[in-house]
Amino acid sequence: MKVLTDIHTHTVASGHAHSTLMENINVAVQRGLELIAITEHDIHTTRTLDVHYFGSCINHLPETINGVTLLKGVEVNILDATGKLGVDEKTLDRLDIVIASCHPPTPSSPTFVPDNDESFLKTYKAVIDNLQVDILGHITMCPHLKYLDEIINLAKAKNKLIEINNSHFVNPRSEKSVKLLIEICMNKKASVVVNSDAHFCTQVGDFDMLCEYLKQIKFPEELIINRTKETLLEFLGAKRS
Repeated sequence: MKVLTDIHTHTVASGHAHSTLMENINVAVQRGLELIAITEHDIHTTRTLDVHYFGSCINHLPETINGVTLLKGVEVNILDATGKLGVDEKTLDRLDIVIASCHPPTPSSPTFVPDNDESFLKTYKAVIDNLQVDILGHITMCPHLKYLDEIINLAKAKNKLIEINNSHFVNPRSEKSVKLLIEICMNKKASVVVNSDAHFCTQVGDFDMLCEYLKQIKFPEELIINRTKETLLEFLGAKRS
């Protein structure tokens, strides 16, 4: 099993990653990737990038670098149980791809993770209803997953992609919950994306262990929407039309 795109990556611009965009691109070329997306955190995570970056600065980047297609996106924070997002609608409309994620709050960052099962259900129902969201990012970061089945059903019905996040899969503390997510998506035939969530260049496109596991359990390749550039762009084009 081979996945030829990586649509959740960060650079030093995000304030807590460690590589430049060109370093990420160079690794993508070495790994034979066809496409990557740059999806920095919004200002609520690291207090680094405001909406001007996502609405204007990011558009100075070319569409292709060294033969690798580059999508300009965001990993936008889910800020509360109403599904409020950390970037405004007008700015999100300008981006190629939108990943919505929860992150644990810190003293300097008013981010959010649902603190009970009912809050988890309410939060993700609202996010799934948001037409601008393409992907539910590392949903297993949430500790309360009682209604995960229901959320996957809703995501499938509303054409949202579920992220299988490699950085969480290879973490012993979260591997079990990621495998549960994979099992539910496979049983329900819900569409997914396989991403690195790279915060250092050597992590870009590095999901061999995850792909090997998906192969072992016979996860249907057709459910992996970012397996090629064509399958991903076809999905995004159809969704936006």
